[in-house]
Amino acid sequence: MKTETQAVRLANMMQKRSLYPEYELALPWVQIKKSALKKLSEGDVLLLGLDSLKMILVDGEKSIAGVRLEAMHQNSVEIIYLNEEIQKLACEKKYKILKCSFGFVQSRKLEIGHKMSISSLNLKEVALFVEQACIAKGFLVNADEEIAIEIAKVN
Repeated sequence: MKTETQAVRLANMMQKRSLYPEYELALPWVQIKKSALKKLSEGDVLLLGLDSLKMILVDGEKSIAGVRLEAMHQNSVEIIYLNEEIQKLACEKKYKILKCSFGFVQSRKLEIGHKMSISSLNLKEVALFVEQACIAKGFLVNADEEIAIEIAKVN
């Protein structure tokens, strides 16, 4: 009995410990008016102005790389560029920066052409963050040949 408990604790401890650095997979940042954020409700559709699925890797509040879905496999992404100058979030008076996150991925290296598995992520579900606070959750939808987010739940 005691050995089973130790084994369970060891397994839990190892699952919490990450082997490689962790990065957030997100859509490119979008500026949105503060007044529009306050009016956000379930069923709303946010047009992002993207005609193709472009994604970035984020470390904290910094965009560090651009990635794309690998052509043959839907469960991995490939790094297509590294940001020479780290891009940080910058807010203005009337606008807030909206971060649309899919979740976290681990990668042992950041190099152009390196592939990362995203099989643990659901690319249809998106969490919306403003200033590190989750304000809503939604789903990716296609609206007039553009990628958009339909709001499912507002926090």
